[in-house]
Amino acid sequence: MVIARVLVGAALPLAFVGPGFGSVDFGSTAPPSPVPHITYVNSVGMPDTERYAGEVIGGLSGIDYDPARDRYVVISDNRGEQGPVRLYTLALPIEGGAASGPVFDGMTVLRDADGNPYAPGASDTESVRWNPGTGGYLYASEGAARAGVGGFIREASADGAFLRDLPLPEAYRPVLGADGVIVSGIRDNLGFESMTVSPNGAVVSAMTENALAQDGPAANSQGPTPARLLRLDRAGGAAVGEWQYPADAVPTGAIPEATGVSEILAVDDRSYLVLERTMIPGSGFTGKLYLAGIDGGGDGRMSKQLVFDFADVMQDSDCVEGITWGPALPDGSRSLVVATDNNFGRAGKTTFHLLAVDAAP
Repeated sequence: MVIARVLVGAALPLAFVGPGFGSVDFGSTAPPSPVPHITYVNSVGMPDTERYAGEVIGGLSGIDYDPARDRYVVISDNRGEQGPVRLYTLALPIEGGAASGPVFDGMTVLRDADGNPYAPGASDTESVRWNPGTGGYLYASEGAARAGVGGFIREASADGAFLRDLPLPEAYRPVLGADGVIVSGIRDNLGFESMTVSPNGAVVSAMTENALAQDGPAANSQGPTPARLLRLDRAGGAAVGEWQYPADAVPTGAIPEATGVSEILAVDDRSYLVLERTMIPGSGFTGKLYLAGIDGGGDGRMSKQLVFDFADVMQDSDCVEGITWGPALPDGSRSLVVATDNNFGRAGKTTFHLLAVDAAP
């Protein structure tokens, strides 16, 4: 599958204008280093009919790994319409240097600020991370912008109980005009698809899937969409910086609504792996991993450099939506696990891709 690429190092013909940003063009900065060398190892899948605790396992949109327990947590983007809003724990054994089938061993129902399971349509959970040192979770929701419901980044206990929300800047709150069109804030289904925690646990970073309404156009074929990266102090919740990230233009024949940033993963305090995915009807899904870095001055722009393209190793990657560092592989390389969203049988399959990561010399 052929997908248009953003040319790193070239000036891009779009300005980014948003509250607190001023006008910043899409010129590139030096990529972060070292640039990782990423190779494909194998993939394992599971049927759409598989259940755990009576609920169909599907819509897996975020994944994170706990090395102390050798367990993963995955979150479903079910909006409370296919059972409760929930996350799962599982093992993903690596045998002979390759991943074998997932073994699910726990399910947690997430609860709202009133202590109740989420009402249908009240959330759109897309990303999850173990909350460092607490035994609980951090998770992100896109909200329901058309209904005026904003996204959130939320902390939960190990049993799924609400603990607190990290405060978000006003710019992310969806505002609808008189005609019902979103005039500022997160667009519907294009909000906080991705979230990660810095290696030292001090900073929570989240990125919108596409541009906020006031920042520029959503994904289209004419050029990149300026997604926003938001960094928050994990302890106090204060915003500590925002950057723009030029998510790829929509490739020829692809679905705009399925194109954008689906996850980020902290590499170090200044660098991220950014997962972008799209869908081309008749061909399926594909995804790309970029290494992206923030500048040293605060609000501004991010660099990006392509480091892995699923189209180079398979025609259809399924709907890649979650990424996490995994355990060390037998050859000493670091593993990277990518989880896919089967959209509850509507598009794609539930798959776990195993990649190997080595830093370039």
